[in-house]
Amino acid sequence: MGQLISPPSIIHLKPGFVLACALVGAGLAMSAPMAEKRTDDPGASSEISLLRLSYERDLIEASLAPVKEQITTLGTLEKQFAAERDYDDAITARDERKRLQNELARLDKELLLLQTREQSLKTALLPDRIKFPIDAATLSGVRLEGGAITGWSKVGASATWKLPALPPGGYEVMLRYRCGTAEGGKLLIKEARFTLTTSIETTIKGPEERSAGTLKISDGSGTLTLSAESLITDNLMQLLAVELVPATR
Repeated sequence: MGQLISPPSIIHLKPGFVLACALVGAGLAMSAPMAEKRTDDPGASSEISLLRLSYERDLIEASLAPVKEQITTLGTLEKQFAAERDYDDAITARDERKRLQNELARLDKELLLLQTREQSLKTALLPDRIKFPIDAATLSGVRLEGGAITGWSKVGASATWKLPALPPGGYEVMLRYRCGTAEGGKLLIKEARFTLTTSIETTIKGPEERSAGTLKISDGSGTLTLSAESLITDNLMQLLAVELVPATR
């Protein structure tokens, strides 16, 4: 990762600037263990690889604040030295500041790469289908009856589930329900940020499983809510099952 910054060789540097450079070195040293990467070890299980990625990500995140603080400190010193016409120290402070800014940009790119790899591993560990038990939903304006959620008699009636710490990404929403001839309408499916609307149509041969489309999930520890957006008459459906299928499967 980043190299420790050696103190400048200019012997007349002020004590405050020497201290600032020492703190810069200490901040960059926090990421030194990152140099020995093992996340690509082909013999490691996905769980072990995830732990390693998490460790490396934590190290980078911990080093960001000290590096940013030292960039600010060096900028202040650069202006101070220039005002005092101490141009040698001002130039040294500027060079150290630019070096740290480059280091910060590199850390940002590596952090994004680690987050992408971590998300990919988490998605690979997901089951083919993520099931949401009907009896685990928080109900509003609907009721649980005969193993189904029914009584969607008003716009806004809803059922909400807690998401099980899913990695962000696209998930196909699979619904199993019964819908009589005089029932139906539109169902709104939403998470913390994104929504999906699907039509609930008559199921001629009894309960049917249908895809509502793909919902993008931004907060995998948030909630999943199904709510009535419009109604044909006085009930949307009898909802029997809700499952999410990772879009990459």
